[in-house]
Amino acid sequence: MKSLPVKPFYSKIATIIFLLPLIFSLNIALAIIYGPETLDENGIDKVFHILGGVSISLSAAGVLWHLIHQNKIQLQDANVFRALVFGIVCFAVISWEVFEYFALFPLFSSVVSYSDTIIDMIFGLAGGLFAMYFVRRPVG
Repeated sequence: MKSLPVKPFYSKIATIIFLLPLIFSLNIALAIIYGPETLDENGIDKVFHILGGVSISLSAAGVLWHLIHQNKIQLQDANVFRALVFGIVCFAVISWEVFEYFALFPLFSSVVSYSDTIIDMIFGLAGGLFAMYFVRRPVG
């Protein structure tokens, strides 16, 4: 008799939908209250990029978990799950930083620079890799 798979914490709809907007909203609120220069000087910006990478990773894992358990997609190898999650994290982080560089550079040229963009990508991807420790492959 086959046991039912245990539902991981990242597969909850609240985690998938609300985690990333919560972190983004908190970042925006702090930027409005203290200013983006203060966040950047004190390293708070880097913490939010790490948390953003973590939340993207957990949300992507949750969406893929639901797709696998609804038989929408099938994975031939268990390691493909983590590779897909990290691929989604890479796409999201790089896309966001490119958008941020071109959209915010004219407004905040003292904060947004090429080196800042690269460092933000590194911290976002590091957060995504950190979250991979908590993402287990789906059973079933």
